[in-house]
Amino acid sequence: MERMTPKERLDAVVKGKLPDRVPVHDVSCITVAKAMGYVWKDVRYDAKKLAGLAIEYNRKTGSDFCFGALETPSMFMDLPGMEISQPDDNYGNVLNSYFTEPEDIDSKDLYDPYDPKESEWLKKGIVDTIIAVREINDTGALTSGWSWGPITTAGFLRGVETFLMDTVLEPELAHKVMKKSTALVDGVMRIGSEGGDYIWLPDPTASGTVINAQTFDEFCAPYLSKTVKDWKADLKVPVIYHVCGDTIPVMKEIVATGVDVLSLDHAVDIAEARSIVGNDFTLFGNVHPITTLWNGTPADIRRESLECIQKAGLNGRFILSGGCEVTRDTSIENVRAMVDAGKSHKYKG
Repeated sequence: MERMTPKERLDAVVKGKLPDRVPVHDVSCITVAKAMGYVWKDVRYDAKKLAGLAIEYNRKTGSDFCFGALETPSMFMDLPGMEISQPDDNYGNVLNSYFTEPEDIDSKDLYDPYDPKESEWLKKGIVDTIIAVREINDTGALTSGWSWGPITTAGFLRGVETFLMDTVLEPELAHKVMKKSTALVDGVMRIGSEGGDYIWLPDPTASGTVINAQTFDEFCAPYLSKTVKDWKADLKVPVIYHVCGDTIPVMKEIVATGVDVLSLDHAVDIAEARSIVGNDFTLFGNVHPITTLWNGTPADIRRESLECIQKAGLNGRFILSGGCEVTRDTSIENVRAMVDAGKSHKYKG
């Protein structure tokens, strides 16, 4: 019999208390549909079906977190002129930018996430599924709100390469984009977070693989810090911040923003990350999602999971997961192996 609920376990690792065992997050998005026998095109906008699949998938994996499958590009589909590809069995992709010309940043408004008439696709692809999962969740697993992070959203709106050039050549333009992108992120997150247990904020463009610490500090940190502070005050839930690639070059800057947990990509040496942040900050990760979780055996997965715990989780400030989203074709058996590895590590206290 476990001594803690998933909610109590998350509270413990965020506040520096010792949980009964290592909590485990599977970060399974589109994997949920594939593993349960569905082609993505048949369910991508069926919130009720996706919610049911997410709950059933969670029962099979045993994860402490229930992460529904979302059509993430729909965050931008309500913007006039945005082009989105939609493969039959994978996520859509944003194909162009909204702020094509510098003057667009002042002249073009973003949609209002709170207005159903302006945010039809946002609701269909993201919000309705988040709410539906929460409404039928009877597993005890934790649910969250979701939005792309501020600097990643800026990259979608302006085009990543163009936005990064703006930070160097036209910094005032870059700040204008960040202000607009952050307002959109705030609205999207708040709509889906009411009644949730935590905030899941993926911000891959914040990676040290893409930007340096100075760029993060000037163009990401001020907007992220304020938004995180407001969310924690208003929603009263912890913020888990996921960044792809190597976050070592920007890790101190990320921690300083006030996020509660940093989710590490598999590219990060988790032992080095622990040495940088110390034992008073919660890390999340980082079993290799392709080499190990997708293509490895349960024995491989258990071994790497326990290595992650040994390197970063002995003090209790740790959540075991894949080092980025679980790939679409990963088996339930393999995800379960990671969950079981986390559950096997009990803390004495």
